[in-house]
Amino acid sequence: MMTVHDTIPIEPDDMPYNRQVDLDSGSYIFGFQWNEIDRTFTIDVSTLDGVAIRQGEVLVLNQPLWRNINIDGLPAETIIPLDESGNEIEIDPGNLGDTVNLCIDDIPDGEAIND
Repeated sequence: MMTVHDTIPIEPDDMPYNRQVDLDSGSYIFGFQWNEIDRTFTIDVSTLDGVAIRQGEVLVLNQPLWRNINIDGLPAETIIPLDESGNEIEIDPGNLGDTVNLCIDDIPDGEAIND
């Protein structure tokens, strides 16, 4: 299936690592981690000069990052770990960056492509 949303590239095999992410609302450093004990992926977001904005955000399938959190400096975009095919039920090292991607929810309502 073709990806409909713009995505933020993620490399589970390289964790932990940081990458610069350029969005319409600004540029950020995203830190990606995998916690083997509780089997969760987390993201830290910082300014380009390393000032932490939010740390330890757990990736939850189909749930926007930073939902219900009001912190100055967070990206304005809605970013959702999403499997656009709708087949996955959780995020794990086998599907993140493959079938589950960090999607930028920038498609206006009514324009989504349905199979």
